[in-house]
Amino acid sequence: MVCGLDVFHQTSMGKKSVLGFCASVDKTSTKFFSKSLVQEVGQEIGQEFEGIVKQACLKFKDVNGTLPGRVIVYRDGVSDSQISAVCAYEIQQLKNGLKSAGCDSELIYLNVNKRVNTRLFGGDIGNFKNPVPGTVVDKGITDNDFYEFYLISVAAKQGLNAPCKFTVVEDTSGASPDQIELLTYKLCHNYYNVSGAIKEPACIRYAHRLAALVGERGTKKIDPPKVHEHFSESLTSLYFI
Repeated sequence: MVCGLDVFHQTSMGKKSVLGFCASVDKTSTKFFSKSLVQEVGQEIGQEFEGIVKQACLKFKDVNGTLPGRVIVYRDGVSDSQISAVCAYEIQQLKNGLKSAGCDSELIYLNVNKRVNTRLFGGDIGNFKNPVPGTVVDKGITDNDFYEFYLISVAAKQGLNAPCKFTVVEDTSGASPDQIELLTYKLCHNYYNVSGAIKEPACIRYAHRLAALVGERGTKKIDPPKVHEHFSESLTSLYFI
């Protein structure tokens, strides 16, 4: 089960933030269970997230007849300085949700940072070029405390190509770096609105679009989760992309 998680802070509801969560329920990661959660201002994630994870696991079981054996979570929007604090709490909530669903699955949790100053170059000195899509760098310029890698998934039409940085904060699966990096690159090709690849795995973009929709369209007078409540069961159409 491949999951995307993002929090939208600039809402129309005043001092509120919206969590968007999407989890795949099929083998090709093209059908998703989606859910949003409204929280207090500045809050990255609350204890209610545990219940959302449980719902996603049970929906996966309804579709496939079994609970997921491996859960891969891509988390967007946490800066490097917040990884130890924010991500550790979220991982515990994930584990609690999996346990409450009776799911004893392997867990891979990756933090995704799209706003990095690092630039990668190809070609020779004096004739630099943008690296080709699919380029991965996982040594030399990465952090020694975490397993992380830089990925370029799309070709730049103009200027320098900015990579995404992926930090593997938790991994109980024993998957090799090549497997994680290749899967991440392939997931960048699953976004419905683009015929090719996008910068990050599609599940992150779905989670961001869901959180932004509820955050921008919700009001103080309307319960924002009801904006998409009846769509959560619709796995064939992601209405918010």
